[in-house]
Amino acid sequence: MAEQGAAQAGAWRRNRGLRGYVRRTGASVLLATRIPTTRWRALPDFVIIGAQKAGTTSLYEGLVDHPDVGRAFRKEVHFFDTTRYPSLGWYRRHFPFEREGRLTGESSPYYLFHPAVPARMKRVVPDVRLIAILRDPVARAISQYHHARHWGFDDRPIDEALDPAHQDELAPPADEAWYDRHDSPARERAYLARGCYDEQLARWLEVFDHDRLLLLDSSELDGGSAIPAAHRFLGLREHAVTAVPHRNVGAYEESDAALVERLREHFRPHNDRLLEVTGRAFRWA
Repeated sequence: MAEQGAAQAGAWRRNRGLRGYVRRTGASVLLATRIPTTRWRALPDFVIIGAQKAGTTSLYEGLVDHPDVGRAFRKEVHFFDTTRYPSLGWYRRHFPFEREGRLTGESSPYYLFHPAVPARMKRVVPDVRLIAILRDPVARAISQYHHARHWGFDDRPIDEALDPAHQDELAPPADEAWYDRHDSPARERAYLARGCYDEQLARWLEVFDHDRLLLLDSSELDGGSAIPAAHRFLGLREHAVTAVPHRNVGAYEESDAALVERLREHFRPHNDRLLEVTGRAFRWA
């Protein structure tokens, strides 16, 4: 069974790699057609910085449904979390033409976790508005694990993969190159570290003023208040919000109660500090 699982994981990885290569190549060709119009294109007015598996896709789709918000060429641009992309012009080409009264933005959920992104973003778009949507870190970690397993990035049983005592060792925050790597474990794993929102948001708030950051709870997507709150934060006129589609939602069995309790104990001090860092209380904290 283990060999079969490894083979399936390898097949997923190869399949995703081939499809990803074809998709990226096609996107690069289309993006290149925008080169002559680069100078007239906007930089983002807002960026959804995370968290992964917390509803960023649904939030972005809800925002670009507003008539005064233009969609990016791709939702996840990942310009600030790697050094492999060539220029600011390349980044501009992802956005629509500048137009008075019209906003645009992107959503790359690895930004929240990557320790170098806040300073990089501040240099390029110092007045950008930031949106972070947070999910119960226990549910988020479990969701990310199943996502990673589905795509062949992890074949360990869930009790082992989410054991607080056996997490992947992460590089220190100063090692920017390690976090930039396309194959960095921080991108597809780091299940528990990516739920320590207090540490991540503290880094962002060292660089950006608190009033540039909107914090949302993922439960507010279902409650219908998240997108209107984002509209107000961005200074957009009132717009009726249609039902928010649930995007990239995985289906998996309910987790063992003992595992959930161990994870709650692990995250408790981080959740307590989150209130100190942000001044916002979350229902799961």
